[in-house]
Amino acid sequence: MKRIDALKVLDEVFGSDPLVITCGATAREMASLSRKKTHLPLLDSMGLTTPVGLGIALGHSGRVGVIDGDGSLLMGFSILPTLKAYAPKNLIVVVLDNGQHASADGMFSQANVVDIAGAAKGLGLWVAECDSAEAMKSHIESRNNADAVSLIFVKIETGNTPNIPFYLADPAKLGADFKEALAG
Repeated sequence: MKRIDALKVLDEVFGSDPLVITCGATAREMASLSRKKTHLPLLDSMGLTTPVGLGIALGHSGRVGVIDGDGSLLMGFSILPTLKAYAPKNLIVVVLDNGQHASADGMFSQANVVDIAGAAKGLGLWVAECDSAEAMKSHIESRNNADAVSLIFVKIETGNTPNIPFYLADPAKLGADFKEALAG
């Protein structure tokens, strides 16, 4: 599955729920598909997507989604025990794992030699793994009203969708729009 196909499904499944989106090609591809005030793309904040999602989930009563990448999650790997400690039941983290830093000329990430999902399981976190849009959607839907934080690792193809323009939005405006959407 290509990342852009996964993003189409995630945009549909999370609908108007808050959705924190990792930086780089993922944010650009999502912006090419859908721009919602409930989307918070972290444009230049690699490694902070899941931590920001955790903070939002702790202060929000409804479901909160995170779209992270393997490289970004590895950069902020210490979030995994923190997720276990705080365990917000309303947080669903979807990790799109292509084994590379696609925005950095396709440089391989450590996900090629480190089992991130296995590490999360070892910490006692609820983890699912899949490689299809249908399975990803099913895992997300099964975690509504979950009893613990949810991590779904999705294997995707390497590379970026061609001809996606840079996403040059004002981060302050994105944050203000997101805050307004959560307050409304």
